[in-house]
Amino acid sequence: MPPSRQHCGICGLIDRISAGKFPDFIAELDHSYVILGDAQFYRGYCVLFAKHHARELFQLPRDEARALSDELRSVAEAICTVVQPLKLNYECLGNLEPHVHWHVFPRYQSEDEKLRRAPVWERPASERMRPLEEHDRRALMAALRAEIVKLIPTASIPLD
Repeated sequence: MPPSRQHCGICGLIDRISAGKFPDFIAELDHSYVILGDAQFYRGYCVLFAKHHARELFQLPRDEARALSDELRSVAEAICTVVQPLKLNYECLGNLEPHVHWHVFPRYQSEDEKLRRAPVWERPASERMRPLEEHDRRALMAALRAEIVKLIPTASIPLD
């Protein structure tokens, strides 16, 4: 295992997905994986991460980086179709997990005004780290999978 991948939490998550041991796995795309995020205060929040370990986008081959951008665009469109937010926020940080990945946060009019205008991280974790009830979680994931497959026919989704 390359040293840069050795202690990467996202690479560990990819291993769990490959082993069928990650319940919030939504889809495998040609260059990325999509999961349902744990901050479901923002209903429909997903994370898309590159299949190949890279700390920075420019470290990936140019064609792969472009393909990731296209996949991000399609996943965002699927999220928007399913949950119909006021706006989507995109973040590619990597400060805690140095592996190229994007957080896609749906934002809603119903959020209190002060925090609606702020980055999602300013909302206390006790509020944003909200799980969905199992039935709602499954329905949301099924709807996201269906939309992703419409936009990316090569997407691979788990069979429930």
